[in-house]
Amino acid sequence: MSRLAARRATMQLIYEKMLGGEGGPDTLQGLIAFEPDEAADDAYIRAVLDGLQEHSDAIDQEIAARSTTRELDRIPVLVRAILRLAMYELAYLKDSPHSAVINEAVELAKRYGEESDSRFINGVLGSYVRENPGA
Repeated sequence: MSRLAARRATMQLIYEKMLGGEGGPDTLQGLIAFEPDEAADDAYIRAVLDGLQEHSDAIDQEIAARSTTRELDRIPVLVRAILRLAMYELAYLKDSPHSAVINEAVELAKRYGEESDSRFINGVLGSYVRENPGA
């Protein structure tokens, strides 16, 4: 399975958790019908979800610091879910090129959100990478 499919599933779990759901294995396999093909897919999803639980405040602060047009609580939940996923991956997981993380976050926004959401996400993540090139 591609990393994009694992990112999409992870984003959906983050979104569900943000809306008060469990975001657990029942959702992963039942609601969104994601079956990881490789142990790496499952490990990636678990690493992101566990990491976000630990670092969500820091991630939200990074997002808020780079959102010049919207307050954090005014950013749509879907957009925040995509940003949290990508920002976590940029800051804490070092196995993907920044350009791939940003591109796939933009693609998720185009698929699930509004056109302006993809531009907003690109701007926030691009700002983070410019300010943290070694991250």
